[in-house]
Amino acid sequence: MTTAKGRATKARILEAAVDLLVQGGAENLSLDEVLRATKTSKGQLFHYFPGGKEELCHAATERQLERLIAATMPSQLDTWEAWQEWIRHLVHLHELQSQDDACEVAGLAGRALDNDPGTRAAIGRAYEQWSELLRSQLEKMQANGLLRADAPVDKLASMVLTALQGGAVIDKATNSSRHLTSALDLTYTLLRQYAA
Repeated sequence: MTTAKGRATKARILEAAVDLLVQGGAENLSLDEVLRATKTSKGQLFHYFPGGKEELCHAATERQLERLIAATMPSQLDTWEAWQEWIRHLVHLHELQSQDDACEVAGLAGRALDNDPGTRAAIGRAYEQWSELLRSQLEKMQANGLLRADAPVDKLASMVLTALQGGAVIDKATNSSRHLTSALDLTYTLLRQYAA
């Protein structure tokens, strides 16, 4: 049975691994760097992640996705005002980053092409989960009479996610918030065309 101290150590190792993944992908995930960042021993790391780097990388990928969705998805996105506020919030978070800062959204896109099929599958599941969360919010708007019954909520959720992901990647490369802002603004305009 794991103690509270043990759970905290494992979480610390995992968060450090996520930070390294976001900064440079799986090739940047060095066990020595994780140990240095967390001030833990190799014995502790292998106690919690007996599969070594591969197991830690998979666990860190799952944690990165949880962290990303938690940071980018509000609990309620079922009014037009909430959508506007959410878009402003996403753009603001992006503008706070410098070009050299790690971006979890942009970092995720690069890892979708990872050579490891387990990593690709985990990222694919995360995108589907993210899309499902957006779709469920749009369905709430339909149920509340804010969105037309014929609105293609699956396609709209996919469009929102694609605009967010693509805009974040291009903005990180260009050191600008212009593409993300444009993509999300136009996405909101299209969503409003389905207003009831």
